[in-house]
Amino acid sequence: MEHTRIAYRDLYEAAHFEKPSWYDRKSGQVIQHEVHHDENRYIELPRFDDTTDQQMRVEFTHTLQDRPALQDRIGEIFAYNRPVEEFEELLQQEGLLHDWKNYRELARQRLLNEWCSNHGIRFDMDGI
Repeated sequence: MEHTRIAYRDLYEAAHFEKPSWYDRKSGQVIQHEVHHDENRYIELPRFDDTTDQQMRVEFTHTLQDRPALQDRIGEIFAYNRPVEEFEELLQQEGLLHDWKNYRELARQRLLNEWCSNHGIRFDMDGI
């Protein structure tokens, strides 16, 4: 029997792991260790890595079109590969840190929703 549901908390937690995780269609479980890939059985789960997070920071910055001076300051942080903490400190100073964290959380949810949709899997908010 092929499983088509995954617990949202399992999907969300797996996306935060440094190493890849897979969804086992046969058991419905998230696998943390390296697996021998049966292409139909295992699907690699999305991850919130540095690249994904940077993309989210850039997308958030684009929402600040009414604050071009702030966009320029953020652009300098990106251009010089400064630490993420500097980005968040600037947003804190500008009263936007809460907005950023909400934006990031919604972007992560969208990413997970898209992954589920692309693979024909539904997530269960209460668990499986």
